[in-house]
Amino acid sequence: MDQNALEPSKSDPNGWMIIFADLLALLLTFFVLMFSMSSVQVAEWEAMVSSLSENLNPARAEIQDVDWNKIDEALIFEETALSLDYLKSIFQEKLSHDPILTRSTVSVLDDRLAISLPADLIFELGQAELAPDARNAMLALGESLRSIDNEVMVIGHSDLAPISGRFYPTNWELSLVRALSISKLIKSGGYKGKIEAYGNGSSRFSELDESIPLDERYHLARRVDVIILQKKKD
Repeated sequence: MDQNALEPSKSDPNGWMIIFADLLALLLTFFVLMFSMSSVQVAEWEAMVSSLSENLNPARAEIQDVDWNKIDEALIFEETALSLDYLKSIFQEKLSHDPILTRSTVSVLDDRLAISLPADLIFELGQAELAPDARNAMLALGESLRSIDNEVMVIGHSDLAPISGRFYPTNWELSLVRALSISKLIKSGGYKGKIEAYGNGSSRFSELDESIPLDERYHLARRVDVIILQKKKD
């Protein structure tokens, strides 16, 4: 065998680079094979890390519990009070069967339903005591309100004429006591919620339609309003 064939050609001074490149290619192939045999499955790795984090980190688990509790609270169904238009039709029907309550008026005012009770039908002039038939009518009204979840308030009103009775110095005090009397009877009739009572005296007289004759406006002013609010009672 010719010995010169084993030696690099003197005419190619860069021939050693071919051998070096072949060596690098073999080394690269070797490391690729080693990496492919020991590569980590990403999905399995993430599952293992997540499991270890939840079991070895109690604080994280506690935070997750609190977050889920908040979500559960947000999903709880909250009941809303009954529609005022629906209640208007119901009470108009119920009040029409009572000889006193049938004289009242039922109207929807923005966020409330007002049942206006003429004071002349249920109170003596200048007094806050109710006649027996009027008491029974208020108890019946309380029984009708028992089944609703709406908040209720009672507001007494009066006309502009100065009061002459010795028990109540002003119309404001008389209107307040009348509102309190109606509130107590409605509660006795069965309404379960809290009732707020107010006395407006003659402060709302100017809101009545001025085209109505004055004597009729005085009659409309002497009233007690049972107000049913849109919001649910506490």
